[in-house]
Amino acid sequence: MVELKQIKHFVAVAEELSFRRAAERLHITQPPLSQSIKKLEDTLGVKLFERNTRGVHLTKAGEAFLGESLQVLSAAHRSVNVARQAAHGEIGTLRIGYSASAIFSKTLTSALANLLTDRPLLNLELCEGNALFHIESLKDGKLDAAILRANLDEDSLSGLSVSRLGIEPLFVILNPGHRLQERSSIDFRELDGERFLLQPATQRTFLRRQLETLADKAGISISRVLEVPDIGSTLCFVGAGIGITILPASVASMAHGLIAIPLTDEGFSQPLILACMVDNPLSEQLRNSVGHSLDS
Repeated sequence: MVELKQIKHFVAVAEELSFRRAAERLHITQPPLSQSIKKLEDTLGVKLFERNTRGVHLTKAGEAFLGESLQVLSAAHRSVNVARQAAHGEIGTLRIGYSASAIFSKTLTSALANLLTDRPLLNLELCEGNALFHIESLKDGKLDAAILRANLDEDSLSGLSVSRLGIEPLFVILNPGHRLQERSSIDFRELDGERFLLQPATQRTFLRRQLETLADKAGISISRVLEVPDIGSTLCFVGAGIGITILPASVASMAHGLIAIPLTDEGFSQPLILACMVDNPLSEQLRNSVGHSLDS
């Protein structure tokens, strides 16, 4: 088996065409260098150098082996750099899970933009899903981080590094011309009889569950529901007058051309949290970037 040290020895002799100069370059004495080259030739079963009174010269086999050896050393050097960069979270693929409304958080998007500016070799892999699914994926090592809008207990988050990013008020999103468009705020009871555009129940989102809880507290039933799989389509349907929806402030700010009115003071979204794997250099970079976004 050829060793990397033998290749380094061979390249030094091949470039210097002198065992004495090669030994000086390698900071070793000539005898172990000569032994290393002899062992390498025995392993390969070919002669790499011609030695005579006029000096040292590469054989045809040696010339061919030199080109390959230089590539091997270059690859080895590159591998060392890649390993060090990965250990510092400078390269690799950062796998982020997110719940539908959480991705609209300016704290998150600003942090990601800054992170990609600072770490241009970093790749992102995004996965949408509900909070419970992402927590399980984090613990299984399938994700590095997850940005979630959910009120999870400490047991659910055990073994993870968690940053709580605050809460946002909820807004009712209406199409222009809606009967409630002039209100400065809306009580949930005033939405009785409206068609609600909600995320599918099968997605098990905390936002939908919260809206159902608010409806129960207000004493109304959300009986007219159109389930819409994504927020973009939901806003499109609101604009068409098909129904109304309720979303956190960061999402409501994206509802261009629509009317966004805050719910009365009991209507707050679930907490926004960043959950990360512990001792993970990639997620640590994201945590730091989010921290800087919150401070700025």
